[in-house]
Amino acid sequence: VALQKVLTQLPANYPHPILLIQHMPAAFTPTFATRLNSLCKIEVKEAESGDQLKPGCAYLAPGGMQMMLERGGAYGRIKVIAGKADMNYKPCVDITFASASKVIGGDVLAVVLTGMGADGREGARMLKGIGATVWAQDEASCVVYGMPQAVTAAGIATKSIALEHMAESI
Repeated sequence: VALQKVLTQLPANYPHPILLIQHMPAAFTPTFATRLNSLCKIEVKEAESGDQLKPGCAYLAPGGMQMMLERGGAYGRIKVIAGKADMNYKPCVDITFASASKVIGGDVLAVVLTGMGADGREGARMLKGIGATVWAQDEASCVVYGMPQAVTAAGIATKSIALEHMAESI
């Protein structure tokens, strides 16, 4: 619901690519991406290895896999790999954020929305360490304040924003 609320407010000419990491099983991500695509002005698709990042397109990490970036094209290219069996999250926000820090550097806005656990905190720390901007959803508008709280409590998030104001802030 949080992703839908933010993504549906972005204009068709949104000038940047978007990476989406949602803790979701593999059976659900293709349908979720298709549903978001039907509701949004931007394009939303389930990410595939080799996808060239392009402005106005959101790439949803496939469930059960890890989404990383590699150099290639103007913005980078997606690489989808199987996650290690012992990983708690597949996809994992920390892995995607860490990959973005290496490929894109500090020219990133990382936004951590409602979710359980602390996934995203260490990747956000890496991004912030090289000059990226990190925002978190505020506690009052979260269903579960775990992930946003982890980046906020660690002093990584520079802003705490209500879900209803996130799209306009972005």
